[in-house]
Amino acid sequence: MAQLNCDELKKENESLKKALQITTPIKTITSSKIDFNLIKCEGNTKEQTVDVMLTLVNHDANQEFQFEEAKAIDIEANEYKTFNISIGSGSSRNKIYTDTPVKVVIKFTKVLPSVKIFKLIPISYFHDAPGRSVDIEYKDITISWK
Repeated sequence: MAQLNCDELKKENESLKKALQITTPIKTITSSKIDFNLIKCEGNTKEQTVDVMLTLVNHDANQEFQFEEAKAIDIEANEYKTFNISIGSGSSRNKIYTDTPVKVVIKFTKVLPSVKIFKLIPISYFHDAPGRSVDIEYKDITISWK
């Protein structure tokens, strides 16, 4: 009986380890009391798309949040621009809650699988006064292709 319980605990531990890996950030940028945690940058070879996945953690009061745009520049100086950004179940605009992570997916299209690294990913979002945008940047992000 103890052996059976031990095997079940091992399976549960492995499951929890995988969950931690999924949400462990590669890089974190804090701006406007919000943590922008880069979780992964994953390419789809068939669709020639790259999804940049983040979690946002708001350390301020509940607020409406909106991305303006995102770009990516590869090491060969090719630039990709997108407005295809989703925050949780919303589009590029959604409410973010105090100390509660929400998943963000930024999708870039027409990216060839030969692109292995984004040299720069500048992302603009609106904060405080309407029309006032703030920029954050991730540098040297490796794309894992599937």
